[in-house]
Amino acid sequence: MPAVRSVSIGLYIKVGSRYEETSEAGVSHFIEHMLFKGCQDWPTSLDIAKEIEGRGGYLNASTSHEFTTYWVKIGARHWQRGLRLLANMVQWPLLRAEEIELERGVILDEIYMYRDVPEDLVSQLSNKAMWGDNPLGREIAGEIETVSALTPQAVRDFHARAYRPDRAVLTIAGAIDVAEVQDIVGDHFGDWQAASDPPTLKPAPDLAAQPRHRIAIRPSEQAHLQLAVPGLSRLHPDRYALSLLNVILGDGMTSRLWQRLRDERGLAYSIGSYINMFIDSGVMGVYGGCDAKRLFETLVETMAVWLDLQQTPVPESELRGFKEYVKGRMELSSEDSSAVAAWWGRQVAT
Repeated sequence: MPAVRSVSIGLYIKVGSRYEETSEAGVSHFIEHMLFKGCQDWPTSLDIAKEIEGRGGYLNASTSHEFTTYWVKIGARHWQRGLRLLANMVQWPLLRAEEIELERGVILDEIYMYRDVPEDLVSQLSNKAMWGDNPLGREIAGEIETVSALTPQAVRDFHARAYRPDRAVLTIAGAIDVAEVQDIVGDHFGDWQAASDPPTLKPAPDLAAQPRHRIAIRPSEQAHLQLAVPGLSRLHPDRYALSLLNVILGDGMTSRLWQRLRDERGLAYSIGSYINMFIDSGVMGVYGGCDAKRLFETLVETMAVWLDLQQTPVPESELRGFKEYVKGRMELSSEDSSAVAAWWGRQVAT
């Protein structure tokens, strides 16, 4: 990408909540936090932050059900610093006992925070109804009890098992020279060794046919709802068709849900659809927030839109318009080094 002035680096580790035993739920997310607390060449969290932010860059991470991702976006002239830092963080974190105890409190506060946010709470309730006691139905950050019980040694042991070169994908996009990158990547990652047997992914359950529901009564200005149905895995041959269906249903202001529930009926400010695709399963759903007094009406209208899309073919002219929407968004994202790095990371890591 010679026209951009940034470089984005993504490091994808094949580990997340689906690789955890029930007793260690939340350990993947815990380790993600701990890698920012100090490593061999940058021993404190401030040292790590200064290395990137001191040059105007961004450093962040996230944990999902199947991956933990670390990324840096920085000016092109500093990209080697970002790569060296990521390599140091994932291979040689300090994982000090006193830092683990401090961060435990931060993570517990994070769990409580998500439970206080209606959008996050309704999502977790939906996952629990869909997946039950499977790791897909758990909070990625873990439960209060399991996070409280994790020992420093358990954190170190899980890192040693999960963070290994055969489970990692590195992506770099931006103003770079490919030959130079290959040499420098070898310098920083060439000696990375697997320490022990990796954790294994817990398979998704067979989804029951009967409907299930979860309700939480909380003081709130709105009622929040989520409807979910079984979807497709990210390896399914129809995954692209499902992605387009999701756009038609609830992605953007021209989507059917937005037009019907917001523009025509004024039922909801927040309304949309989503898909989550995993390696062996998936889910498609609708989320909305509305006046509690109009909850039933919102549900009825949402189901009407969904059923109409299921039962009536999409007109060719409408389909062409949504295809152009998707292509246009892809073109725009191709100008962003972080979006390009993330796209390649998802392709290769799968």
